[in-house]
Amino acid sequence: MVSEYRPCVVAVFTKNDGKILVCERSDVPGAWQLPQGGIEPGEGALNAVYREMREEIGCDRFKITKEASGFVKYRFPEDLGKKIAKKWIGQSQIWFLAAFEPGFGPDMALGDGEFVGFEWRDIQAVMDGVIEWKREAYREGLSKLGLLN
Repeated sequence: MVSEYRPCVVAVFTKNDGKILVCERSDVPGAWQLPQGGIEPGEGALNAVYREMREEIGCDRFKITKEASGFVKYRFPEDLGKKIAKKWIGQSQIWFLAAFEPGFGPDMALGDGEFVGFEWRDIQAVMDGVIEWKREAYREGLSKLGLLN
């Protein structure tokens, strides 16, 4: 049975040069996205973002510099065919702006295998590289964080 929107968090890591961290999915080679993940029942969004980043990118040594107001929602395409789309109609995300502590960063070898690689890209490359059905959510989330006009 398909439920409502899955509650989740998104972390937008930036560097001093303005580049943003994107990660390549292990299940879809060439598919790049911002690191994100679900909020577990009874878990707060802040705890979820640290847990999810530890799991997905192998690092929880960062600080949150901004939390976007409100939620960003998007629907999964009807033909997505992934297990998540059989349970949820889409995602309702809380977006965070974050920066790694000095000397720390993503380490995919310590992650759970969801991602196989990462790159630092300028904001236009992030937008150009995201799958089409997530593009409007990215535009909204990045705008809420003050990174897009």
